[in-house]
Amino acid sequence: TDFTSSVSHELRTPLTQILLFGETLELGRAQSEDERRQALAIIVQEARRLTHLVENVLHLSRSERQMVRVVPAPLPLAPLLREVVERFAALAGSAAVRLRTELDEALVAPVDEGALHQIVINLLDNAVKYGGDGPVTLRAVLDGPRARLEVEDGGRGVPTGDRDRIWRPFVRLNLEQGVPGSGIGLAVVRELVAAHGGECRVERRALGGACFVVELPGAGRVSALGAARSVRMEAPWLGS
Repeated sequence: TDFTSSVSHELRTPLTQILLFGETLELGRAQSEDERRQALAIIVQEARRLTHLVENVLHLSRSERQMVRVVPAPLPLAPLLREVVERFAALAGSAAVRLRTELDEALVAPVDEGALHQIVINLLDNAVKYGGDGPVTLRAVLDGPRARLEVEDGGRGVPTGDRDRIWRPFVRLNLEQGVPGSGIGLAVVRELVAAHGGECRVERRALGGACFVVELPGAGRVSALGAARSVRMEAPWLGS
């Protein structure tokens, strides 16, 4: 019942968009090349949204059957995180959000590349949905022997009493009413982080909003890169 109520709406919305714009193309209702390109872009975007949802459902299913498996290997995190940002841009589509990144270029940690993508995309998606109109910051730094990944937003934050509960499957807070969501993204994050031997939590920022933190063990810096550099980038997601 929880699964059906949480996921059915999430499936219906992109499917409706795909069907609508697919029929627009099939029936020749797109009068210009620009209109046809726009219809195709929406179809591709909504298909990506469906793919993301299906991947979350599959991860959650594996978790319930205790079949979550990751294969960590030491990898530089900055290039991987930039690739996640690019994928998220395609997924976010028309959401007008500024994403800032602050990445330690020399940071290396043993991670499963696919799992890392799913972790960070879920956190970015969560920040865009509930983080208000301000910028979202993705940060990666070395904190002792751990890689610390942060996703900060400027929204209303998460009440102290709910900061453990939100990581459970199908849990959505009252303050999230009216915002589409399946309630499984953060549960997937928790399971994949745990499979790496790491920890995740949410903290409140001093200036308001939420800071979702993921800590992964066994991290260090690549000596060939010398002292770590922090590269800042800002990218707007602007609708067509």
